[in-house]
Amino acid sequence: MSPRQGLICAVVCYAIWGVLPVYWKALSFVSSFEIFAHRMFWSFVLMALICACSRRLDPRPYFHDRRALTLLGAAGVLVASTWGVYIYAVNSAHIVEASLGYYVNPLLSIFAGVILFREKLTPVQKIAAGLAAAGVIYFAVDFGTFPWISVALAVLFSTYGALKKKGGYPAVPALAVETALVAPLAVIFIIYTFTRPERVFLTALGPWPPWGAAAGLICGGAVTALPLLLFARAANAAPLSAIGFAQYLSPTISLLIGVIVYGEPFTQAHLICFALIWAGLLLVSGEGLLLRVITSKE
Repeated sequence: MSPRQGLICAVVCYAIWGVLPVYWKALSFVSSFEIFAHRMFWSFVLMALICACSRRLDPRPYFHDRRALTLLGAAGVLVASTWGVYIYAVNSAHIVEASLGYYVNPLLSIFAGVILFREKLTPVQKIAAGLAAAGVIYFAVDFGTFPWISVALAVLFSTYGALKKKGGYPAVPALAVETALVAPLAVIFIIYTFTRPERVFLTALGPWPPWGAAAGLICGGAVTALPLLLFARAANAAPLSAIGFAQYLSPTISLLIGVIVYGEPFTQAHLICFALIWAGLLLVSGEGLLLRVITSKE
């Protein structure tokens, strides 16, 4: 896959992630814990079915490779943790704070590129990172609470992206291994939910019929796996910095959905924090565009 195709995969991936709050919000009558458990399990089931349809996608060799198991195991834990934090954020009316985390993520991706892949950090990128840090600090001081959801999502997913880039494994079998390694935990969680009176899966609780709620939880595996497959392809083919730029699409869509559709508050603290981060992102994007123009002329 060419870098251009990888970037297209990244754009489609982040567009899907941008509108996913609507899906999880529709399941807000289900506890975040139950959604999280089913999201992990049905993602694994889907990936296992995809791999079973093609010998070329056989993930079994990776289970005998110590490096692959280490990297993909760590990636599985990171992405599962990201799912948990994100579902909690959406279903507890913190979509705006989640979008803030995904605005910070591109800047952390740039730092990951520097640390892990020896990509050089330009003065403009240093300024952008400083602006993002200032925005988060201002929000924490003025709003009176540390934006732990934003910071957790940014750190978890930027680290996940760096691990995917470092591994460089094919998208489908790699994701199959990741989900397989966290699937036992998902099974334990699902068994636990069956002991809880608030369980929705295969019950009449909630506004949806039992089959509807079950279908929504099962399909959560598909809406989880599809963008992750696109992201894995993008991470293998496109530069990490370019993927970071494409990510602006997702939090922008989520931010608009949170404020306009669900009426979440957007205070002065939010405005200043976002403005500082947007300024940093514009600087980095402008520098990248200028460099591409200069390179093309040469």
